[in-house]
Amino acid sequence: MSEATQQIPWGPTGELVYRRSYSRALADGTPEEWPDTVRRVVDGNLALVPDGHQLPDERRQLEDLLLRFAALPAGRHLWMSGVSGRQFLFNCHVAGWDRDDPAAHFRFLFNQLMQGGGVGANYSNRFVDGMPKVTGRSEVHLVCDDGHADIAELLPHLSPVYSPMWPGSMRVDDSREGWVDALGAVLDRFWGHEHEPLVLDLSLLRGRGEPIRSFGGTASGPAPLAAMLAKVAAFLGGKVGAGLSSLDAMTIDHWIAEAVVAGNVRRSARMSMKHWADPDIGEFIEAKTDPLLHWSTNISVEVDDDFLAAVAGGDGRATEVFAAATDGMLHNGEPGVWNRSLAQVGERGQVVCTNPCGEIALEEWENCNLGHINLGAFADDVDGAVEAHRLMARFLVRATFGDVPDERQRAVLLRNRRIGVGHLGYQGWVVRQGIRYSESASHPHVREALGRFARAVRAEAESYTAELGIASPVKVTTVAPTGSVAKLPGATEGIQPIYARYFIRRVRLAESDPEVEVQRTLGHELEPDLYSPNTVVVAIPTKDTLVEQIESAGGDVGLIESADEIPLEAQLAVQTMYQSVYADNAVSMTVNLADSVDPDGVRDVLLRALPHLKGTTLMIDESRPQAPSERISRAEYEASTGQEVDGSAGSCLGDACPIGNEGLH
Repeated sequence: MSEATQQIPWGPTGELVYRRSYSRALADGTPEEWPDTVRRVVDGNLALVPDGHQLPDERRQLEDLLLRFAALPAGRHLWMSGVSGRQFLFNCHVAGWDRDDPAAHFRFLFNQLMQGGGVGANYSNRFVDGMPKVTGRSEVHLVCDDGHADIAELLPHLSPVYSPMWPGSMRVDDSREGWVDALGAVLDRFWGHEHEPLVLDLSLLRGRGEPIRSFGGTASGPAPLAAMLAKVAAFLGGKVGAGLSSLDAMTIDHWIAEAVVAGNVRRSARMSMKHWADPDIGEFIEAKTDPLLHWSTNISVEVDDDFLAAVAGGDGRATEVFAAATDGMLHNGEPGVWNRSLAQVGERGQVVCTNPCGEIALEEWENCNLGHINLGAFADDVDGAVEAHRLMARFLVRATFGDVPDERQRAVLLRNRRIGVGHLGYQGWVVRQGIRYSESASHPHVREALGRFARAVRAEAESYTAELGIASPVKVTTVAPTGSVAKLPGATEGIQPIYARYFIRRVRLAESDPEVEVQRTLGHELEPDLYSPNTVVVAIPTKDTLVEQIESAGGDVGLIESADEIPLEAQLAVQTMYQSVYADNAVSMTVNLADSVDPDGVRDVLLRALPHLKGTTLMIDESRPQAPSERISRAEYEASTGQEVDGSAGSCLGDACPIGNEGLH
């Protein structure tokens, strides 16, 4: 690598994000530096296909792009690529339903969340109502050796009847597979005909705080698993002879996600969807009215062409659902709306749900893998950006050869080979070319360049898959909320405009993280996280990176518009333009609105946009407690301590887009 590439253009919090999220230990125990990570990731990715299937200079080109943050694969790749053993390289998944194996949905969701992936699921009646009724009546008992380090935490969940010495117990293995098997054993008892008590021995599980060498981080101890198993067993015990409702299944999935989050190693991220015509859609829409309930999931109403026609025709039921959905958005940012009819266009099978942030619609059991081009790194160098798109398409095609142990998922993957080359730094890109965000959707240069990028990705993906003798990807382009990856260079996330010039950024840290004391020393406000246990929320006064960069370069800061200055129509116009010109998957974007809006006017604008958008989310400013961002004035910023400069606030942060858990991890 040249000396020039060693000058790493970190964003203000980029190095912190990198060291805490993506830097692994080298052979001598010292942490990777960014060039080490780049070499590991590129070498690991190239090794996924046989020798001879790379361009003459591909390794050097990829290393150069990653080193200077001009292109970045999703954080999943930064963490797992090139690691010995299995490489779980896929960002997100959709959990399906199996009427012959009702526990399959929950096992799959638990397993993927434990691997750090996000999971979507469609809880519409057409899926859930067909599941068999709960039939088992077995008792579930949890036991553990009295000498376990976490015995005090476990006592409330332990059986007063059985001893860990009893030879008939099932010993839960100290592994991801062991946790999933334990949940599966409980579920199988309630959907089976075995009536003997199930005794699960947790003695082998390592204590809280012990290192997890394979995945990284520290263990949560067995207490979160014990709490989840006890709640699931008690809940299903009360459902014997009945089937699960949509909200019942969502509740179990939420408890599973809580158990995963409790260790502060992974942030659970889920998407929950339900069809607009289901009789209990109202209950679903109100599921997150209390922000402390179902916080591990985004929710979206599944709509279709019939819905749009019904609303346009004044149908009472459809109009009522639309009003309830938009009222929810204007109250707390949810539910979103997912247009299944539009998402289905161009698919090989039936897509049923999106990943947690909505940029990829997937079939049951399917997965996706993502990579991003930092448009801001190219300014007016369209040819250079085209080449970066080609190389990222090849990177992601190779990534489809990553490990997929689940046979159902592998079958869909082999058929679809779905990838998603996306963007970050969009606003910086247009501003550096003298274009305002609000004017960019109709700008001919922007549209022409995006069209070139899309065609380059499609052409390279089809050529490369033909060379490799595999199916061409069903879809190849998208826009994701790029979260912590965008923070490495300090770029704007996805195609979001900046949130504000000055704002409070709330970052979530594990209580045990040494960074907590650093932030306390800097004078930043800290408080317990309302949503996640063992987590602290740090409030950091922030100046937006793009504003700082343009000011420092002597550019026209007046070209930079913040979200509260851009009309709803203009923000949706950018998303619509991207959906039609660039993305064949979906475009994830959360439109931020001021707290004083006309609900009827919002509905009118949204209804006009819905036929052209696969997914839509609106959010009123600071509509949730401990919102990830809160606007402040320049004077408030300058009077604050620890004056940080950071990137703009988006809707989903982290590899798996954990709504309600935004922050660094």
